[in-house]
Amino acid sequence: MTDLAREASIRRRWQPILLLAPFQFIFGLIYSWGAISPAIHAQSGWSQNMLNLAFSLTPLALLPSVIAAGHLLQRMAPKTLLAIALACFTLGGAAGLAANGAMMFMLGYSVLALGVGAGLSTAACIALVSRLYPQAKGTLGGGLLALYGVSSILSAPLFAALDEAWGWRRALAVVWVTYAAVGWFAWILLPAAPASGTRHTARVPIMHVLRHRSLRWAMFIVLAAAPLGSASFAAIGHLTRAIGYGPGFGLLAVSMMALGNGAGRLGFGLLADWRSAAFSRNVVLGVNSLAGALLLLALHGAVVWAFTIYPLLAGLAFGGMAGKLPALAAHVVEEGHAESAFGLLFGTFALASFLGPLANAAFGVQEAATTLAMCAISALGMAIWLTFSRPEANRTRF
Repeated sequence: MTDLAREASIRRRWQPILLLAPFQFIFGLIYSWGAISPAIHAQSGWSQNMLNLAFSLTPLALLPSVIAAGHLLQRMAPKTLLAIALACFTLGGAAGLAANGAMMFMLGYSVLALGVGAGLSTAACIALVSRLYPQAKGTLGGGLLALYGVSSILSAPLFAALDEAWGWRRALAVVWVTYAAVGWFAWILLPAAPASGTRHTARVPIMHVLRHRSLRWAMFIVLAAAPLGSASFAAIGHLTRAIGYGPGFGLLAVSMMALGNGAGRLGFGLLADWRSAAFSRNVVLGVNSLAGALLLLALHGAVVWAFTIYPLLAGLAFGGMAGKLPALAAHVVEEGHAESAFGLLFGTFALASFLGPLANAAFGVQEAATTLAMCAISALGMAIWLTFSRPEANRTRF
């Protein structure tokens, strides 16, 4: 093979990854809500509670859609499912932005476009890279989820610049139209993925997949560990003030969490490929447990300086829990059920992302942080107990 032919082959090999990148920015718009929400509040008069609800509805809608996507992928090509996700984004965004009331905006934009659309898209993208690159599904899946997590680096400044000139509705419409157009163009160029191993057999009911005890334990551990990170994302500014730091550190803490979120999604996906899904899981739970312990010390005045590294550790752990899920799903169930398992695991992660901010609202930020930090520490304890007490869990590398 000539050098030119070899370079062309490498470009063709990595082309699907590049074409999937726009979908992470499209559905990662949810992470730009911190820039979009204040503009809507100032210009529309919609209450802050209503806007907080709009943010929470997205992970709530993502939960059933990503579980359903894992089931649909047994019979449907990832590219087809990705087209449905794009249609949800296109139609939901149009309906939400055309509506005058907050409720219709939330149903169209938050629920259909970013909730249902993101759930279908995430499962489809992970399935596509897992089928095209089975030896690197952890690294590439984590990389895509990392782009999803850090997409606000582009989207938030873009919206802010347009909002200053045109107002929030026209600014968001321009971002939506641009992203939708890029997404459809990328979709046209995407190759079809190889068929699933179960594609020509009877569908596997979700309850059958849930019979895997290791999967049920994995879901329970994610549900215990992840709310600390989502609660911290929602209230890191309040926590910094409560512990005694000034607003300057609050802004730095937001950036540290975002950086950790992206690095964790990529790094722990790569670690799962390099060592094992079990090793990656234990390390990320260890980081999350350490973050929880430092937060407890800082909240109770014992070691206040420990909070300076908490945002980075919390972001790493929260992102890492998402980044390791593609590889973990393939190890906790038998061959052919990994996509359904990923849907259930990522759906659980979405539910945990919803429960963290909900705990802040229900119990108060400091009380919720204390409880969720203790849950994070207990999640590590459960994982260690499983490693040494369940031989079948070790065989599945859970």
